[in-house]
Amino acid sequence: MNLRAYSPTRVLGALRRRGLAYWRKLQYQPGKKQVQKGVVLFDSFNGKVIGDNPLDIFLELQKVRPDLKFYWTIGAKTKAPVGAIGVQFESKQWLELLATAEYLVANTTLPWYFRKTSGQTYLQTWHGTPLKRLVRDIPPGSLTKSYLDNMKREAAAWDYLISPSPFCTEVLPRAFGYTGKVLETGYPRNDRLKTHKAADRARIRESLGVTDSKTVLVLYAPTWRDYQRTATGNWQSVSYLEPGMALPNGIQLMFRGHTNTHKTSSFKTSGSTLDVTLYPDVTELYIAADVLVTDFSSVMFDFSVTGKPIIFLAPDLDRYQAERGFYFDFENQAPGPILNTAEEVVETLRKLPEMAKSYQSAYKHWQVTYNGLEDGGASKRVIGAVWGSHA
Repeated sequence: MNLRAYSPTRVLGALRRRGLAYWRKLQYQPGKKQVQKGVVLFDSFNGKVIGDNPLDIFLELQKVRPDLKFYWTIGAKTKAPVGAIGVQFESKQWLELLATAEYLVANTTLPWYFRKTSGQTYLQTWHGTPLKRLVRDIPPGSLTKSYLDNMKREAAAWDYLISPSPFCTEVLPRAFGYTGKVLETGYPRNDRLKTHKAADRARIRESLGVTDSKTVLVLYAPTWRDYQRTATGNWQSVSYLEPGMALPNGIQLMFRGHTNTHKTSSFKTSGSTLDVTLYPDVTELYIAADVLVTDFSSVMFDFSVTGKPIIFLAPDLDRYQAERGFYFDFENQAPGPILNTAEEVVETLRKLPEMAKSYQSAYKHWQVTYNGLEDGGASKRVIGAVWGSHA
């Protein structure tokens, strides 16, 4: 038994959060006020991030429907994009908007007390192509009944669910228990990976402090682990690379922690290493980077749109696969080497061209399977389906 999972600190924290949640539920009054026509509330990870699919939908919708009024869920460390009004997550104003906005656009679940009212349209974008099994596809006993019940209510409220590929069209509705309209359009968040210019890449790299165009910029973006929690119940930060590790000449590392581990991020910058965990827009990091190092994260699917090399650092592959389960044979389909140590990563970086060439066939097959719709027009297709002829 994991005694840390039942520590007094974690139990008291959970009770406090539950108490606050019930107070907010009392403040949230769906149906009391009339739905506000033309109002759109965007939510990306409940305000932790201003990005992902909702951002690219917003950027395109702002162009074609300037008559709409845009609000964004924000957190303590985020602010709304230009052209939108920021509203603090679970504030009184946010709860009112949740109950009255005509359109809700979110990339993850809304709070458990949410109930869609008549006249509201809920577009669920989700936040990635899954390697690891989700919700109803996870082995029984791994998820709490309250979480499963909340997902069931959530899925019933969605009017649209975005799918980036035929693979996701098959997997996501089943995993969520969703029976509504699926928009197989590609992912809006990947549009800019196809449409950006060389000047955009140079600007982003310069904003990161990378001024030499010859510098090989490595993005390390691991995901979180179900089996790694702190005593307070938060997900632990994950990193199998050291910020001060010696890298081949001309190579620079940047670290991107998962949104679930923001509270426990312990990756400290050292030397030329960049901590980009709180960088506002991860899509820009994909554009800036030359190589991706990840593990089981859905960033592998997005980054592969660029055609740039991918390395997998996954020393706990066997445990992760056994406990969470995969949707396909990852070891045989991976578009890059699956490594166990930081030393192996460094050695692979020394021979990057050779590695990329050896995985060329697997990479192309991967792109055909998971990126076939990524042509830069996903946002337009989504907007056409949801906002129709007005877009």
